[in-house]
Amino acid sequence: MKKFFFNIYLSIWQRLSSSTQNKITEMLRYNFNVNTLSPKLPRAAVIDPINICNLDCPLCASKTQNYDKGRMSFETFKIVLDKIPSLKVLVLFNWGEPLLHPEIFQMIEESVSRSIYTITHSNFSLRQNFQFFERLIGSGLHQLVISADGASQETYERYRVKGRFDWVIENIKQTVAAKKNLRKRDPKIVWKFLVNKYNEHEIDKAELMARELGVEITFDNMGLADDLPDISFPGTLEERKNLWLPKNQKFILDYYRNENKLPINDKPCYQLFSSIVVNPDAKVTPCCWITNKDNVWGDLNSQSIQEIWHGENYKYSRSLFNTLDYKGSVEKNICTKCEIFKRVR
Repeated sequence: MKKFFFNIYLSIWQRLSSSTQNKITEMLRYNFNVNTLSPKLPRAAVIDPINICNLDCPLCASKTQNYDKGRMSFETFKIVLDKIPSLKVLVLFNWGEPLLHPEIFQMIEESVSRSIYTITHSNFSLRQNFQFFERLIGSGLHQLVISADGASQETYERYRVKGRFDWVIENIKQTVAAKKNLRKRDPKIVWKFLVNKYNEHEIDKAELMARELGVEITFDNMGLADDLPDISFPGTLEERKNLWLPKNQKFILDYYRNENKLPINDKPCYQLFSSIVVNPDAKVTPCCWITNKDNVWGDLNSQSIQEIWHGENYKYSRSLFNTLDYKGSVEKNICTKCEIFKRVR
């Protein structure tokens, strides 16, 4: 019965455009009860299968994060899913390139078999044969987001350092062909284009390319790494703004237009109340922006989800967003100084 209703939901959801999906997701993301220290178990998760990447994007912490590099085994992945039975949505990606993982297809298949809506992001700058993309399509993946910020090698490589734009386009063609060959509806393929000062003149060109390729495209605003609470990048925010932000105000985050008034987001932190982040070593951190191993809050290898989710770090941090009394042992943690979301105290 669970599978039946999931498939009905899926058939409706996958017909929506990615822009409509994003609007609905943004609305639902903040539909939680903030007035609790012990919410229901998370329905969404970010599980990072591998924190190793083949590119060197200048505002990404993947290369410089204070966290051991590695990949999650398929057996560990199954243990993690077993321990979080409440999961409905899984983002199989965080600090690495997931398609570098040799067991990524098995992971997707396992997640899909449990009626979990499964999404992964890729830079798609990889050399692979047609059979690889047939396996990707055959895995049952629901949504594939391809990050490519430009419509030519010259603009693309300004941010996607070490990337090959021709590989990305060829891989999209092969993935679309594999969908047709296997007669599959899924995954929804979305080209995600971060707009910056070097590529904003190529927006129309990219839209035309996406139509010709047969994929959706979304144009997103660029963050400048000031939302990472436990790592600093060289230079000042003003220097990064001058280096990266486009002229078109439509593609600049409100925060950068309004004199950088903190917090960045004028809402409570949804990740503390409804989503969990699991690293390749199965250790849990409070949000997808954490880069430092000192901010680990639990280990699903040895603890239950209840023990972690209702632990003191989570309770203390949630108390920062409501007026409930917290009487536990934690006095401060990474959330105390985070300026991403609006705290009550």
